[in-house]
Amino acid sequence: MGHPALEFSDCYLDSPDFRDRLKCYEQELERTNKFIKDVIKDGNALISAIKSYSSAVQKFSQTLQSFQFDFIGDTLTDDEINIGKCFSFQCRFAGMSSYRDVTGTLKKFSSKTGEDLT
Repeated sequence: MGHPALEFSDCYLDSPDFRDRLKCYEQELERTNKFIKDVIKDGNALISAIKSYSSAVQKFSQTLQSFQFDFIGDTLTDDEINIGKCFSFQCRFAGMSSYRDVTGTLKKFSSKTGEDLT
């Protein structure tokens, strides 16, 4: 999907063919520019979603950590033991990376590309 070459000598002639080739390049640049803007917009939306998701996971983890499972009587029943085990999965949420870890990676990427994604 290449474009015809733009020859410097053709610009002096200013022929209709040269103008058509130039128009092809301009259209391709506009299309590429729009694509890049869409990628940046979608990337920023993704970062916002990651921040919201991270704070929701942290809040959920804190809620699970604050939950106290009490039992009735001197010993736990099998059901109470199983319920207690179910709450151990909250440790996984507590250990999840925060959005800062993700945005740190994005900052490294953006420093290489020169585009501010945060």
